[in-house]
Amino acid sequence: MKQLQMKYHTSAGKSKTLSVNYVDQNLTGKQVKKAMGTIAASKIFIKDAVFLYDVPVSAKYVERTETPLFDDEAGESTPEVPEAAPAAR
Repeated sequence: MKQLQMKYHTSAGKSKTLSVNYVDQNLTGKQVKKAMGTIAASKIFIKDAVFLYDVPVSAKYVERTETPLFDDEAGESTPEVPEAAPAAR
């Protein structure tokens, strides 16, 4: 699954990222930039008098790969881990 990450500057000049899962993966830069502008213009995300998504900066798709090593919740047994030898002094 790809995630859309949209980077903004807050009205205080700091960076803030808005991430969205399950998004259309065929969006153009122009479409995303327009949507980001709409979000910024709405001024609905505010905290301590700072607009969190004030100025659109960039956007990208991010794809994460996970490699499970073990999962006790899935009923798998934990692999035996040999004890480490005492450190030499």
